[in-house]
Amino acid sequence: MCNKLCFVILFSLPCLLLTVISHASETEIRYFQTDLRYEYRIKLLDLALSKNEKKWGAYLLIPESRKMTQGRGALLLEHNEGVDVAFFPTSIEREIKFRAIQIPILQGILGYRVLLINRDSRYKFSKIKTFKQLRKKFVAGFGKHWADITILKANKIEVMSSPQYELLFAMLNRNRFDHFPRGINEAWNEIQKYKKKYPKIMIEPNIALYYPYYVYFFVSKNNKILADRILNGLELALKDGSFKALFLEHHQHLFEQASLSSRRIFTLENPSLPQKRGDPKLEWWLPPQLQERLLQ
Repeated sequence: MCNKLCFVILFSLPCLLLTVISHASETEIRYFQTDLRYEYRIKLLDLALSKNEKKWGAYLLIPESRKMTQGRGALLLEHNEGVDVAFFPTSIEREIKFRAIQIPILQGILGYRVLLINRDSRYKFSKIKTFKQLRKKFVAGFGKHWADITILKANKIEVMSSPQYELLFAMLNRNRFDHFPRGINEAWNEIQKYKKKYPKIMIEPNIALYYPYYVYFFVSKNNKILADRILNGLELALKDGSFKALFLEHHQHLFEQASLSSRRIFTLENPSLPQKRGDPKLEWWLPPQLQERLLQ
């Protein structure tokens, strides 16, 4: 009996050791933005890390299990406490606080905004012809810790903020504010997600906002190794076309869905945009005539 048991233990031990060694050699990379709206960004991070696995070693992406506000997640990232990477729109302040990988991961899409409104307000919004009318008479709802809240305020849009993302939908459903600007990659997914819980919310059909707004991967200031690995992986994915393929898989339908060409587009200034930045690949998805119209 002892001989058989000893044989099983001795046979199993090398396998256990190999498993332990394998997991020990993986670099754990932790992130806190786990909501469905971040699915593409997580996939792109995984793609970038996979491109140089032979050079940099195996990795394991670990999502944060606790629900966390963006402000809390950013604080943990800054101090390198339980969060290794985040995907944020860039700003002068953020690039001082964190280490930015300056390749736009959403290729400028997040700067193209449609408005979520309460159905009861549709007639009022149909009368808007100028940006002055929008900012003078209507209040926007927005995330308290979102970088582009400073853009709205700089362009004299009155803002009611909340640190809790979902609470903004509840507030709009109760007419606590007038509109909720959302990226064209966000709005339709959010309507689908919340239509039963907040049935009075709709996408305003005639207006869009535009401001230059680029999303990067960010790591803590002292994590240069991870920054270099992500940058190298993104560059490789750009070179072999896999970055573009993943981007189009998730975003190609958005231009037709948003009907930007038929909307009245109000252009906003972005005073928080750093001078040194990576340029988005607008040609991947935005028709040349609309690029010219917005960049004039």
